[in-house]
Amino acid sequence: MVPFRTLLLSTGLLILAANTSFAHSYGPAVRVTAAPGDDARSCTACHAGTLNSGAGSVKILLQSGTVYVPGVKQRVIVQVSDPDQLRWGFELTARLNSDLAKAPAGEFTPVDNFTQVICEDAGPKPCLSGVSFVQHTTAGTRNGTRGGAAFAFDWTPPGTNAGPVTFYASGNAANGTGTSAGDLIYTSSVQLNAITAAAPTISAIVSSATSAVGNMAANSWVTVYGTNLSATTRLWNDSDFVNGGLPVTLDGVSIVLTANNAPRRGYVGYVSPNQVNFLIPSDAGSATVQVQVKNPAGISPQVPMTTAAGSHQLITLDGKFVYAVHADGTLIGKSGLLAAPNVTTPANAGEVITVYGTGMGATTPALISSQVPTTANSVATLPTATIGGSPAVISAARVIPGAPGVYQVTLQVPAGTLAGDQPIVFTLGTTGSVPVLITIR
Repeated sequence: MVPFRTLLLSTGLLILAANTSFAHSYGPAVRVTAAPGDDARSCTACHAGTLNSGAGSVKILLQSGTVYVPGVKQRVIVQVSDPDQLRWGFELTARLNSDLAKAPAGEFTPVDNFTQVICEDAGPKPCLSGVSFVQHTTAGTRNGTRGGAAFAFDWTPPGTNAGPVTFYASGNAANGTGTSAGDLIYTSSVQLNAITAAAPTISAIVSSATSAVGNMAANSWVTVYGTNLSATTRLWNDSDFVNGGLPVTLDGVSIVLTANNAPRRGYVGYVSPNQVNFLIPSDAGSATVQVQVKNPAGISPQVPMTTAAGSHQLITLDGKFVYAVHADGTLIGKSGLLAAPNVTTPANAGEVITVYGTGMGATTPALISSQVPTTANSVATLPTATIGGSPAVISAARVIPGAPGVYQVTLQVPAGTLAGDQPIVFTLGTTGSVPVLITIR
């Protein structure tokens, strides 16, 4: 299954450059990133101190690693931190390695009011000549925020392979006094190399929960295997979500679902060259759906998949044993099931446990298909369950806020359940989930 944790890797570079002794909270002058052709002193041209002499740092964080796919927009996060400072800012530029002093690489786009794009020629974006810079705004400085700040923006690389590109960033960890005294300046750079996508092909479609082939349910996780699916490898993270909306593309890779000649998108949670995990929309009906992977190099041939009610699955830890927890939140399983010792312990007969699944049907109130769930909506119809062939009483089933496509079911292990690895099955209507195992002692 695709992990559902997401990590907000925010970055903030603050440069409070000015022609006087006072910092500019609205943004620095151009060419203070310490890139070739820029002022080598960076922001210390206007701020006291020596570059990179404090206890903090500036980091340039890239969702997909130090690569770019020509023409494919990617999120960049710049992070400035210092344990004792209170105000933050930055300036970053992207340059072609073929001419680091003069050749701009790609285009920046703000995603909120914390950043802005400045052209060297003082014209509006898109810049017609010279190089461009992305930098903080007054709102982005977040005066009074201790320890660090983060800035996110989008970068669209050149449309063709332009060779290596280097980002240069300069950040100011300021003390918030409104003067340049006591501010600490940091610099950083990172080189990105171009990677080329190839046209994708699909070899198999299975449940992400159990790796089983068969019908898939609405609001369930599905894994596509194949070749050339993506040029990069990564999970979604917080910066892929805009206003709570589920991402329909990661690094230019998307899933096209066509039913009754009407195409729509799946929600993409993981991409790699040989695997893509996606979430079927929660309002998908029963149908034969043609699945395609689309990337910057093309779109795969269609492969059929059937969506049908009652095609729910239990999420597994390893493809065989169910993902379930005790009341204290610790994992259920035989000793040594996972690599770390003593992480899993068996369930007891009569114990109330929580089991996790996907695609377990409509909720009340209904989910908004394109949005991350924010409340623990209960399922409209409780499933039934058996453990070791005996009925297990389910007391509640709901979606998990912040975990799209994941359901949490509370049930009691039957009192007379025998010790050992026992099959557990959830049934909706007349259809049971693929049997998986739970260890009882």
